[in-house]
Amino acid sequence: MSLREIHTEIIRPTRSEIAALSRLPVASIVDALGKTGALSYCLKLQTPGLVLCGSVVTALGPDVTVRRAAIDLAQPGDIVVVAAGGGKERSCFGGVTATHMQSRGITGVLVDGMVRDVAELRRIAFPTVARGTTPLNYDYPADRHGGAVNVAVLIDGVRIAPGDVVVGDEDGAVVVPRDQVATVVARARTAMTVEAEKWWSRRGQSFGAVQQLADCGYKII
Repeated sequence: MSLREIHTEIIRPTRSEIAALSRLPVASIVDALGKTGALSYCLKLQTPGLVLCGSVVTALGPDVTVRRAAIDLAQPGDIVVVAAGGGKERSCFGGVTATHMQSRGITGVLVDGMVRDVAELRRIAFPTVARGTTPLNYDYPADRHGGAVNVAVLIDGVRIAPGDVVVGDEDGAVVVPRDQVATVVARARTAMTVEAEKWWSRRGQSFGAVQQLADCGYKII
């Protein structure tokens, strides 16, 4: 990791598109993406009851100055994705930074690593997805010789580009490519309507599963 690049301009989806995604369950979004885009189950919402959703500004590496550059470049409605390499030894995000980000209209953070001050993150209702928590943080500056802002990053094999949208809830997190946002919203809404109507029509009825298994050769005793 030695890019040392800071990209100041990115293309974002519209605010209405992002708002529409924020109202959809992550599971439905993953279905609408054809079972793609889901981040590892190890990345969990640390702030239960909140939804992480926003256009992505990326910070590559754990260094505080690189991350602050990403925060400086983020606009209201953005989230910051910190591609910190998945390390579990030290945290690279906490309550003080979250409070500052919130004051600038940044709507949340996804950290490929650890965070701390979780009670504070929950108190201020700052949506945070991370691998876990630890009170031990870095001695800064850390790894300033290598890092970047607003470059595409890989987290557990999933590509996240600046301007994509990340949505996170208590099921997990998913990346929606910027150019697929409108399609995913429409597809998820349609699927959810069809599913709701299907189950409404089936209420109180048997699945008929026992007979289906018998037809497949199961021995019904």
